[in-house]
Amino acid sequence: MSAAEQRPVDWKLHAERRRELAARHPLRYLFLEVTRRCNLSCAYCGSECTRRARRREMGTEGWLRAIRQVAEDFDPKEVMIAVTGGEPLLRPDIFEIFAELRAHGFPFGMVSNGTVIRRTMARRIAESGIGSISLSLDAPDAINDELRGEGAAAKVERAIGALRQADYKGKLEIISTITRPVIPHLAAMRRRVARLRVPEWRMAPVMPIGRAAGRADLLLSPAEVKVLLDFLVAARRDGLKPVPSFSEEGFLGDEYEGVVRPYLYRCNAGITIAGILWDGRIGACPELAECFVQGHIEKDRFSEVWRTGYGQLRDRSWACHGACDGCQVWEPCAGGALHLYRDMSSSPLRCFHLMLGPPG
Repeated sequence: MSAAEQRPVDWKLHAERRRELAARHPLRYLFLEVTRRCNLSCAYCGSECTRRARRREMGTEGWLRAIRQVAEDFDPKEVMIAVTGGEPLLRPDIFEIFAELRAHGFPFGMVSNGTVIRRTMARRIAESGIGSISLSLDAPDAINDELRGEGAAAKVERAIGALRQADYKGKLEIISTITRPVIPHLAAMRRRVARLRVPEWRMAPVMPIGRAAGRADLLLSPAEVKVLLDFLVAARRDGLKPVPSFSEEGFLGDEYEGVVRPYLYRCNAGITIAGILWDGRIGACPELAECFVQGHIEKDRFSEVWRTGYGQLRDRSWACHGACDGCQVWEPCAGGALHLYRDMSSSPLRCFHLMLGPPG
């Protein structure tokens, strides 16, 4: 019996629940993209980060005011803050930002490449009250370092050791961006991550945006997407820790939905997820196109933007054109993940439903 036969899904009910959630749009997750500066230059970077801070990058007081404003208008205990970049730890004021989040009672976490986390930094992180850290590790060492920079894999392992030595108590996660060169080495990657003894592992096929848009050699073919998903099905049952999960992107069909990740597909950008970008613009996930920007934190009240804006993110009927028009899975998919649109007149840059085809 297939996974789909064991787990029937009422997709119409699922779509209706998503529409109801969009109507209520409770803010539950807020990205703070505090910088586009990064000490690495990953071959696939979706944000095209650079080694120098951009000229219009928001300063310390701007970020502290933004945090205070959100805390005034929302219950901080109900809003998870994800501090991201670039590399957040390159900001000299990052612990001021962490302290402000903690002072207002926000649960918060960080996405980091891990390269600057040594003993002293690890102690400061452990003392900051941060609840989760996601570290980037994409492949066995040689391939990882070719994609991300020499020594990057070893520095992630060093960061994990430093955090443990500092008695860090929060959640630790590995995020792996899966490119074509990694596909033949998934089993080796499984063993590599298992040796690190982290509790969580999230795998995401590289997105065809940013630098990766010009790197066809890194993008997965339909057959390779299926190899990755089949690997995840097996790895989630093999008894090793951590149990990996697939990223949030894309409707996968009955064969894989609810199997390769512990929930059914959803894209909650603008529905429960918002973001403040590196220069103060208000949006949702950091990778979304300019057309999805809703305002600016230094000109607009965030709560008012959240209340009255985000219309095209909550009602996605505009996406029902091209291959989506008349598609049999439009209701559960609703056009897929918004980071795959260049603008509202374009079609998504990829569709897992079309790539996978009917289940065998």
